[in-house]
Amino acid sequence: MDTGTIIYIITMGWTLLIFGGLTYLIAKKKEYFLISGFNKRSEEEKIYLQENGYLDAMAKALTISFWIFALTFIVGLLPVPYGFEIGIGIFLIVLLGGMIWVQRYEVPHKRKKAIWTTAIISIVTLGFIIAIFVVGYIDNEIKVNQNIFEITGMYGLELDIDDIEHMALLDELPEVIMKTNGFATTNLLKGRFQLVEPYGTGTLFIQKRTKPVLYIQIKDDYVMIARKDANETRELHDLLIQAKKSTS
Repeated sequence: MDTGTIIYIITMGWTLLIFGGLTYLIAKKKEYFLISGFNKRSEEEKIYLQENGYLDAMAKALTISFWIFALTFIVGLLPVPYGFEIGIGIFLIVLLGGMIWVQRYEVPHKRKKAIWTTAIISIVTLGFIIAIFVVGYIDNEIKVNQNIFEITGMYGLELDIDDIEHMALLDELPEVIMKTNGFATTNLLKGRFQLVEPYGTGTLFIQKRTKPVLYIQIKDDYVMIARKDANETRELHDLLIQAKKSTS
């Protein structure tokens, strides 16, 4: 088991444990004080919410969301293309949609405002997350112009070809220890990541399960690239070699 998988299990497992514990306490143990703002309500409102089904609806929404999250956690450990991303998307839609649905059981004079407020927050949250994924999945364009090597888009960079000290095609991506500042899914790594020694921290533009990986050493830093099409990666390697020769 590699380091990345261990970190995934620890972080996701801990999140699952916290969310599961909260769900259990609310749904099974009836610890309703854990629901935001519930303890500040009047006794009349508390009784109304319990009798009108608000608390049961909240418990149901959390329970369904928890099982979807648990399934997503398991899928994330399997080689299922986009399985984790789809699972997280379904989880968020169900959870946020569930919170909107729960507001139908709110006390009458607060119901309309609660539905609108929850709906707006949910839409903004979901929209923001979708935007990050859409931007993250936009392919980075790679350009080699005269003595400049440029990668556009998210986490893009521009390098002087004269600064390239070494290039090689690796049979596979070295083990990733952790993300330091990047975008990571089950199929894509983009940004700054820490790899096993002797590589350390560098910039990755990696389509997972695609080989070979182009390794470019620049002084005390490096870039690794694996395009969707393996031939494109090889062609980029050859192009950079020619560009390096022409600037020598």
